[in-house]
Order: sequence, then C-alpha cells, then structure tokens
Amino acid sequence: MATISPFRGIRYDAARVGDLSRVVAPPYDVIPPELHESLAGRHPRNIVHVDFGPRREDDAPGRDRYSRAAANLRAWLDEGTLVRDPRPSLYLYEQEFSLDAPAAAAPPPGRSTARPLASPIVRRGFLAALRLSAFGAGVVFPHERTLSGPKLDRLALLRATETDTSPIFALYSDPADAATAALRTSANRPPDMIATDDAGIVHRCWRIDDVDAVGAAVRELAERRLFIADGHHRYETTLGWRDEMRARTGGRPDAAPEFILAFLCNMDAPGLVILPTHRGIHGVEAFSEETLLARLRAALPVTTRPGGPLDAARAVAEAAGDGKSIAWTTGGGRYHLVGFPAVEAFGAEHLACDPAELRTLDVVLLHDFVFQELLGIAPEEVTRGRYVRYYKEAARAAADLGAGELQAAFFLNPVAVEEFRRVSLSGHVLPQKTTFFHPKVFTGLVLMSARPDEDIPG
Repeated sequence: MATISPFRGIRYDAARVGDLSRVVAPPYDVIPPELHESLAGRHPRNIVHVDFGPRREDDAPGRDRYSRAAANLRAWLDEGTLVRDPRPSLYLYEQEFSLDAPAAAAPPPGRSTARPLASPIVRRGFLAALRLSAFGAGVVFPHERTLSGPKLDRLALLRATETDTSPIFALYSDPADAATAALRTSANRPPDMIATDDAGIVHRCWRIDDVDAVGAAVRELAERRLFIADGHHRYETTLGWRDEMRARTGGRPDAAPEFILAFLCNMDAPGLVILPTHRGIHGVEAFSEETLLARLRAALPVTTRPGGPLDAARAVAEAAGDGKSIAWTTGGGRYHLVGFPAVEAFGAEHLACDPAELRTLDVVLLHDFVFQELLGIAPEEVTRGRYVRYYKEAARAAADLGAGELQAAFFLNPVAVEEFRRVSLSGHVLPQKTTFFHPKVFTGLVLMSARPDEDIPG
C-alpha cells in the first residue's frame, strides 16, 4: 500500500515576502491568462514565476521559461526568500471555504443531494512525500487519461528546477480519520502559513515534526490505497523523471526522485466537495429543441417547466436525491428535466458498449446517450474540441446561452465519491471533465526537492 514520508519542505520566509497571499497561486492548469498576469504582477517572487512562467518571442533552447524558472528558484534560495525546514515534517493543510449556490454542493461520501453543505466548510489533509508507484501496481489509481503536451511541459520544468513545485491531490479511505487526527494533536497553535486567495478561501498550514504524530500518520497510510483527484499529468511526469534519474541515483530507495509531493485527503471525512462541470453545445447541424425533446420523451420521463438556465441548474440539484437526472434548456423561458428512474436497466439497454461501471454516471448518460445517440455528436469530435463547451459555473453557461453562443445548455449533478472510487478501482477512466474537486490545492505553500543527489530523510 501507500508509502509516505516526512520531508524537509522548502517554504517562503514570511519575514521577507510578507503576506503569503501575494506569493502563492492555484495549480498551473487552472490559471487563465488574465489571472496569470495578475499573479505575476502582485509580487516579483510569486510562485508563478517558477511554476508557470510566460513564454517569450525570443525563447530558444536553454533560454526559455524553464531556464528562467530554474534561475528564479536558485536566486530565491540564495537570497533567503525560500528556506529549507530544518527537520523532516508532514504539513497539515486545511482550507476553509463557502458554497453559495445550492446546485454546487456535493456532500461526501455518497450520492449528492440538494441540501447544501453547512457554511463555512473545512477540508483537511496533509502534504507528504509519496513514494511513486506505477499505475497497475495496486497502490495509486488514476481516473482520467492524460495528454502528451502537459506532460512534456511539466517534465521540462522538473528537469530545469529539480524541484516539485506543486503537489498532486490524492484521496484515501480512512473512516476513523486516524491519520489526520494524529497530526491535529500537534497543531494546537497558530498556523505556520496562512493565505487567502482571490475567491476568499483561507489556506492554513502547520509544519508537524513530532515523531509520534508523524509516525502514526505514516503507519495509517501504509494500509491505504490512493486515488488521484488532481495531478495526473504531474504524477506521470514524475514517474518518468524517477526512471530517468535512476541512472544517477543507482535506484536508491530513499533518493528524492523516487517520491512526489502529494496532498493526501481522507475521502470519508467532511469537507470533500466535488462540483459538477456543465455542458453547452454549439454548431450542431440541424439541431432543434423540439426534435430533441421528442426523442427524449420517447425513452424517458421529461418534465418541462417555466424558468431560465439557473432554474434548470437548481432543479437538477434538487432532483438528485430521487435518482439520476439532467436538466437542459435552449432559453425561451423554459427548461426540461430528464429523469432516469431505472438507470441500470437503461444503461444496459442504451449504453451496452460502455463498461458497466460507467453506464450510470450522469456525464456518460449525457454524452453517450443524449449527445451521441440522439444528436449524432461523435466522441472523437468532442475530444477534438468541437460542439461541446464546459462550464464550472452555471451562470457562465447561462450567459453564453443568452448571448447566442450556445444552442443549448445542459446541467448535471457531480459525480459522487463512491462512483469516483468504483470507477478508479475498476481500471477504467472517467470521461473528460467529470470531476472538479473544490477548492484546488495551492502551489507555493510547500515545495520539495527532487534532486537526484538528495534523499528524503524521513
């Protein structure tokens, strides 16, 4: 099972940078251009200058975003902006946040319901060095496919900096929550790091080097399997880095490249939230609301109600406790709520080409039945980026529909934690943009050396 270790984290010296909120950032893959510009401008030592530097027109091999990242990292270490902790530690990390929209909440660990989580919500976990294990070895389970471009980007950054700058996010099952509880006993003091992001989410982190607390957490995780929530590209990249570095490390089991920086979170604890990703369609030839409505009514119960797109999003959340459902609208002051009252039988009949573990997922019902079977949208066209847009915010989908950029907007409930676990263990992967774990684990709170001449001292 999972092998974790404490490590000597690399952290900002708050005495030099002041408010950590000015130097930390979301993961690189959720930073749009306008946010990137804002982050880079709010402090010259913001972590984006290392983890996600901009490209320049005069970039050339050896003089590019990756060489600049390495130079920045070295300079910040040399000047004391970044410092290495003196002792191997685990890092208890909690995020406090709120969910305002009732359609947003996904209470763990079972089927989502229309009841919003109490506000504020606190999600807890901890940062550790995780020993890398190949997929298929029964220790770490993926749930999505990766693309070559992001992996090449992350590998170039890792080669240049020899540092894990951003943790992956992995889940484990611990009904007693023993690992986190052990660390919390040593966190009865103000946090060592605190930052508030642009969404008002408060990030708090405690360095834990108590031998008993750390040992208890390490032993607990030795009994657990891990499920990657976010960071598939980083995990696969670091596997490649490990294999590449073994020629230099001799395969030492405690060599730093044998590990990856990971945020580990108990999927059975309160505070784990998965948000839905809604869909919109555009450019579909001969699309007609009435034709789609007739085809749906021929196979499923459909209720048409007055209201706009946000009413549709709320309605599908409220219907979650009664089984699977999808809401959709083309505008015009009405929306349609589609129910799947016998979803397993429906999946076996209409989605027989899909693995059984996937047939009852909301997103598969939408893509493989509504989009593919009823609208004729081929999956490979969706993969190429045609016809379908994705929305984390229902309001953004509503705005694009109102602006005429979409033919229809479709609103979903999030995948449940148990569905996520079942698909991961099956060896299959979830469709693109099925899970959105909220909030994101921030980059820059703690970094970890991946140099081949260093060991993980835990």
